[in-house]
Formats: sequence, C-alpha cells, structure tokens
Amino acid sequence: MSANSLMKRLRAIQWSWLGLMLLTALCVAVFRETRPVFSGLLLGEMGGLFVIFSMIRQGHLNDNVQGQLLFASGMVGMFARLALIVVIMVIALKFRALFNPYAALVGYALSFVFIIIGMYRYAKNPPDQQG
Repeated sequence: MSANSLMKRLRAIQWSWLGLMLLTALCVAVFRETRPVFSGLLLGEMGGLFVIFSMIRQGHLNDNVQGQLLFASGMVGMFARLALIVVIMVIALKFRALFNPYAALVGYALSFVFIIIGMYRYAKNPPDQQG
C-alpha cells in the first residue's frame, strides 16, 4: 500500500473528526436546553482530538522505528491516552452542571471508532498498486 494514499486516509480521518467537533460546537450554541449533553460530548471530542493526533502522529510511518523503541512509543501513547480520559472524566464529574459525564465518555470513545472505521475501509479497499 502506498504511503501517499495512507496519508490521504489519515488526513481524511483528521478532517472528518474536526468536522464532527464543529458540528457538536454548533449544537452547543443552538440547542440550549440540551447544552450539558452536547458540552459533555464536545469535552470528550476534544480529548478524542488528542487520541486522533497521537495515534496518527506516533504511527512512525517514515522513521523505521522497530522493536523496543516502537513498543516503548506505543506504551507511552497508551498511558497518555489513559491519563487523558481520567482528566476528562474528573472535569466532567466535577462540573456536572456544565458537562454530562456519559456524553464526555462517548465523545472520547468516538475517536477510536473513527480511527478503526477509517483504517478498516483503507484495508478493505487498498489503493491500486499498479503504475
């Protein structure tokens, strides 16, 4: 699979995530009666933005990292994402009037769904390697 088409797929995942965040921010502004739910979702999506960028940027596409260094990088990223979900949940629970904790958790989990679906589609429809 070509690196160029993979980078296009990763950029599409990033832009679609930013579009979802923009749509959620618009819902926060427009739907005042459901503001805590959408605010919680937006809080989780902001954490999910870190997930998207960390999983894509720490992918080591062009630097030939292998073995123990690749494992260490993956472990650091995993613990950073784990620490981030703890921070998001503490904020959502501390300020329950502003954020719905369940919506924050859903917003965070959506980032993994975006990556899995985007990469699954890439794996099912590989780019043409001829030419």
